[in-house]
Amino acid sequence: MHSKPIVFVSILAATLAACAGSVGAPTAPAATTPVALATLTATSVPEATTTGSPASEPPASPGGGGGAQPTPGAIDPCSLLTADQASKAIGKKLGAGVSSTLDPDRVCTFKNGLSEVKVILAPPAPDAATAQAYWDAERAQVPADIQITDLSYFDRSAYGSGSAAGASISGMFVIDGNYFFDFYCGFPACSQTASVAASQFIAGRLP
Repeated sequence: MHSKPIVFVSILAATLAACAGSVGAPTAPAATTPVALATLTATSVPEATTTGSPASEPPASPGGGGGAQPTPGAIDPCSLLTADQASKAIGKKLGAGVSSTLDPDRVCTFKNGLSEVKVILAPPAPDAATAQAYWDAERAQVPADIQITDLSYFDRSAYGSGSAAGASISGMFVIDGNYFFDFYCGFPACSQTASVAASQFIAGRLP
C-alpha cells in the first residue's frame, strides 16, 4: 500500500485558507500537485480521465433488504455507493457517479454544481499489517491544529472537516482489511454520522 491516508489534512488546510481569502460565493481553490492518494478536496483532485459514461447504480441486494453486497472482480468505486446514498449524505440531489482514474487510485464523483461527493479507492495493501503501518506513520504527522477525529469504526478510521467563507468540506478515511478508501464531501461537508453511514455501505461492498 503506497497511498497516504492522512495526506488530506494538509490539503484541507490549504483549501480552507483559499476559501477564507475569497469574497462572495465560494469558489474552487487552485489545483495542487496530485499526490499518491487522490486527496479529498474536490478542487485539489484534478479532473481525471473518465472511463466511459456515468456508472450505473449498484444492483439492489437480494430480498430488498438494502444491505451492501460485495463487489466481485476489479473494483469500480462507482459500484460501491449509489447516487441516492451520496445525495442523502450531503443533503443535495447529485447526479450519477462518474468513474475516473488518478493513478494509482480510482475515483467516483457525484456532482451538482459545486457540490460533490467523491469515493476515492486506493489499491489494496499486500496485507493488513502493511495497511496499519502506513496509517500509523501518516497519522503521527497530523498537525495539532488540524481537527481530525479518530473513530472506532472499521479497522481504522478518522473524520475531518472544516469551513471558511461559507464553504465547508469533510473527509472520512477508512482502512478495512487491506483496503483504504476516502469518502469526501465538498460544498457542503457531510456530517460525521452521514459519513460513517456511507462508509459502512462502501466497506460492505468491498471483497
